[in-house]
Amino acid sequence: MAKFYTRLGTSIVVSFTFIFLAYAAPTIFPTGTTIYKPDEAFSSYILISDHTTLGNHPEADMRAQGRLPDDVRLIDMNGNLVHSWKVEPYFNKRSRLLPNGNLVTVGRNRRIVEYDWGGNIVWTHEGIGSVNDMRVLSNGNKLLVAHEPMPSEFQQQVQDQEATQWWDERKRGTEEEQLSADLYEVNADGEIVWEWHAYNHLDLNRWSPATPPGDWLHVNSMAPLPENKWYDSGDLRFKPGNILLNARNIDSIYIIDKESKEIVWEGTHHYNGGMSHSHEPEMIEKGLPGAGNILLFDNGLFTTNRVHTGQTYIVELNPITQEVEWVYETEGYSNIKFFSKTMGTQKRLPNGNTFISEDNTGRLFQVKPDKTIVWEFVNRGGTTRPSVVAYDFTPQLRAIERPDELTVTPPNNLEWHIEPDVYRDAN
Repeated sequence: MAKFYTRLGTSIVVSFTFIFLAYAAPTIFPTGTTIYKPDEAFSSYILISDHTTLGNHPEADMRAQGRLPDDVRLIDMNGNLVHSWKVEPYFNKRSRLLPNGNLVTVGRNRRIVEYDWGGNIVWTHEGIGSVNDMRVLSNGNKLLVAHEPMPSEFQQQVQDQEATQWWDERKRGTEEEQLSADLYEVNADGEIVWEWHAYNHLDLNRWSPATPPGDWLHVNSMAPLPENKWYDSGDLRFKPGNILLNARNIDSIYIIDKESKEIVWEGTHHYNGGMSHSHEPEMIEKGLPGAGNILLFDNGLFTTNRVHTGQTYIVELNPITQEVEWVYETEGYSNIKFFSKTMGTQKRLPNGNTFISEDNTGRLFQVKPDKTIVWEFVNRGGTTRPSVVAYDFTPQLRAIERPDELTVTPPNNLEWHIEPDVYRDAN
């Protein structure tokens, strides 16, 4: 435990555990649970995949280098380890826990691996890159996203772009090899049973100048639609099983009709200049507050409004009116108290709270509808889109006792300092 103190003259008057305060992230900061109000939070387990194991190491070269994480952990809200899996080392392990206790992860070399509760490999698939997202469908099949070069007949339709006062000329058609977004559904035998290619459906010349050469769409997430009130009322666009797709680089989300493969809905938001390179749109499930709306993680990476620059938002969007019905943001002009340049996720919880993962800093937290933070956890080295796991989600979890839910109250840190070595040594 790191101790902190305030000095009046030569007297040490108070000692506290430090809470992570500033998001122009300091070199040294605490990890673990820093806020927890069990009476106001929705308590659960959290599945964590690290982005790097050395994100807060004091030596700059270690922070820059990092190490490839080789585990996925299930923790409780007080940060205690409940279970872990030793997995193939990878920096961007998208992981999902299944109701039977198996864990599916993304690995290197376009490899998807499924482990049982004991860590044994029970299924693998290679050949489709799926770093950004991977879903396990209700029929047990896996839905994967790849970024593959477009066929030459479509590449030939891509136009070069003239220079403007803001950016240089881009030879998108003649010198860049454009990557598409390609969805594949594979069954237990590894066979492709359904596929979809963005170049057949989206404008090849709609693009963002902020993106690297060839990175046309950068689809980073897709989610099957759950049962919802829109479909129940007769709107066939929202048929459960249709796929909600996020095209980060053109700031739009789409619904793909699973049967026809056509785009049947397109959406975005216009709050403070609009969507800005977002992640993880998902439709809120039936029975939860806001059911039927789409909740997304707006990173604030390439903005058209200065207020939005360097600020991440969680946006709840009505898909029928495309009106914003709720936003989580931090107050203050151009602050960076909530900002993840890349990655990030969120989930609406049964009590109306919202779980948020600020992946670049490794800060996970939960807010009430009034935006009060009721739980916060700082991971050791960034995260890759963690998820909430109910206490009774798997047979293995149902067989163990629920964890203690212990209040964590941060200090009043208007003034604090790390205790100098001479005082620590004296103790």
